[in-house]
Amino acid sequence: MKTTFRYINIVLVLVMLLSFATAVQAAGPGGTWASGINCQNLQNSVATISISFTQENSSTPVLTYNDTIPAGGTKSYYTPSSPAGIPSGFVGSAVVSSTTQIACNVNTINNGTGTSGAPYRLGTSSGMTDTQTGPTVFVPQVEKAFSNWNSYIVVQNTSQSSVTVNVTYKSRTGADVPAANESIAIPALSSHVFYQSDNAGLPSNFLGAAKVSAANGTSKLAVVANFYNSGANNSTSQFHSYNGFASGANKLFVPYIVRNYYGYNGGLTVQNVGGSATTVTVSFNFNGTTYNYTSGSIAPGAALALYTPNVAELNPVDALNVTKRFGSAIVQAASGGSVVAIVNQSNLGGAGVAPEYLGQGATYSAIANGSQTTKIFLPQIPDKAGGFWVGGFQITNTTGSSGTCTIVYNGVAGATENNVPLPANGFFSRYAPNVPNLTDGFNASVTVTCTQPVVGIANMAVLAGSGKLGDSFSQSNGLNQ
Repeated sequence: MKTTFRYINIVLVLVMLLSFATAVQAAGPGGTWASGINCQNLQNSVATISISFTQENSSTPVLTYNDTIPAGGTKSYYTPSSPAGIPSGFVGSAVVSSTTQIACNVNTINNGTGTSGAPYRLGTSSGMTDTQTGPTVFVPQVEKAFSNWNSYIVVQNTSQSSVTVNVTYKSRTGADVPAANESIAIPALSSHVFYQSDNAGLPSNFLGAAKVSAANGTSKLAVVANFYNSGANNSTSQFHSYNGFASGANKLFVPYIVRNYYGYNGGLTVQNVGGSATTVTVSFNFNGTTYNYTSGSIAPGAALALYTPNVAELNPVDALNVTKRFGSAIVQAASGGSVVAIVNQSNLGGAGVAPEYLGQGATYSAIANGSQTTKIFLPQIPDKAGGFWVGGFQITNTTGSSGTCTIVYNGVAGATENNVPLPANGFFSRYAPNVPNLTDGFNASVTVTCTQPVVGIANMAVLAGSGKLGDSFSQSNGLNQ
């Protein structure tokens, strides 16, 4: 099995060029960036892995690194120091090959120190297996100078030969933006970054969607998108990462969404990837109550953006205790419709909000019906790792029948949880510092096995009270097996 992921250090390249006073147009978020790579071995035998790093727009790897991962274990890498030998200023992609099934995620993080003037900025994307790539990939949310927000799209050619890649754009209403079309040849196993801020054909204040396609119609592409605020201080430090979609579905699961939850609010962006207009019904579940929202017509290629404070059907949620203002949702398209969606969460502060939460933001991908299984792998859940990094996860039952789950925290047998109740059409959550017998400093994988098919996500951020400011918050999809 081969897991393909994007390894993005965009601004490192720009910093290196600018130090030589090269006349280039700056793109991407400012600062110096690095990546953290976390891989979980999903099987009960040792994994022998090989990680091949390839510079953007080049077909020759700059480093191939070999390693092993213990049975059921995890390995983490931080590119400024491990694996050794990645050249300074690298921006590109990587392919992880393994003798066993593995799950990987990639944290893209700046060199901020956690102050208001140099805030943290963090985004997480999931590694993609061969079956999650395709010759056409949909990107539900891209931006150019939209209230100081911008985005970029990273495209990796996973094939063994060069391919011309085309990127086309749609407005929020589904209108084509032909002046913004982009094309470039990407070498075998290499990548290219498309910066929307550098695309003269996109108007300012643009918020829309994109489609990435291989000109030959057959070469498989892996895509990750990032959108980000200005980063001028901790209140504008939001940095979001998510994977593009190689296909859509008629029904999607949203394991976690919030409204007015300790300063956090959620967004749901749904893109119609079918050939004709469709509508969607979103069934939100907060505290055991269902609230239904039905959209108007969504044109082919268009994206519907919902912000939970603006969804009138969710107004009763504000009457709940703040501890209960989180839930799940199901997105159901009309018969024959095909959609994809991303789920956003951000914190704009407010009375009683911890200063560490201000400016946090994260995105994960809604999960297509048919992906649910009885086992989920979560590659990285920290519990006071480094003293102040903490994480958690939420598992959602996709059926109307109740069940139970077993939770295994890799390497800490005493923290295993058995017979965890799984409500029908409901969910349960875990916050690592509250898990009995889980040791401080834990920063490894978690495996959840249930008696009913489930989906789930993981998250992490700094502890409230740590004094570390900025966007330390990230979310990522669990891997169903």
